Amino acid sequence: MSIFEPLQNKPIMFHLLLITTFIVAASTISAQITGEDPQTTDSVMVFEPAEPLIGGIDLDAPAKHGIGMDLLFSASGWGIGGFFQRELATDFNGFLHLGISGHRNTDEFENAWLGPIPVVSNKVNRLFMVPFTIGAQYRMFHEELQETFRPFVSLGITPTYILATPYIRDGQYYDFFESFGHSTSYVRLGGVFGVGSFFGSPATGSLIGVQLRYFLIPFGGNGIESVRSNPIRDFGGIFLSLTVGHAY
Repeated sequence: MSIFEPLQNKPIMFHLLLITTFIVAASTISAQITGEDPQTTDSVMVFEPAEPLIGGIDLDAPAKHGIGMDLLFSASGWGIGGFFQRELATDFNGFLHLGISGHRNTDEFENAWLGPIPVVSNKVNRLFMVPFTIGAQYRMFHEELQETFRPFVSLGITPTYILATPYIRDGQYYDFFESFGHSTSYVRLGGVFGVGSFFGSPATGSLIGVQLRYFLIPFGGNGIESVRSNPIRDFGGIFLSLTVGHAY
């Protein structure tokens, strides 16, 4: 009896199943290499932009512009101002500054009565000045000092609008708002020299500084009176300014 004789009596489907099983097993064995793990499929996709999403931006670079407000103090009282500045070259800034302040040449106190109204005796006019400065600013000792202390000097020309409103005229007292309807205005040309410093980081952000300015604003002629017989011939003087702004 042949060893293959029992297979001759098996159905055809059995032979096909046996052949298929043999082929699959042989393919699996031949596809596997000893000592190597089967290759795994990585399903994670990594996106790499063609160009950096943020490129060429130095967050610590010095700011080129500044804008802000000033609080002004002088012998005549206090005032407010605003400014804009822009870098023109290394250590040089150009700036525009507009301020408004009252002006007088003596201390003025209410020391008399005009009927029921307390008044300053011999006061003739209320005086206001609005200097508009166009100037340049030079940063000093750039190489020697830290960036958080940036002293500078400034120089500018100052066209100035001067407004005089009556206080007591011909025996009549004018209250503050009423007096503007009887005002007289003048324009004078002057100059200013200043020295000061900015503090903190020079990069974009807050801008804090202090400056001492000396204005020279001649009125001309016989001047103009705030107090009778004591005319003001120069609307200049020393101003201390405290600066708060934004650099960008």
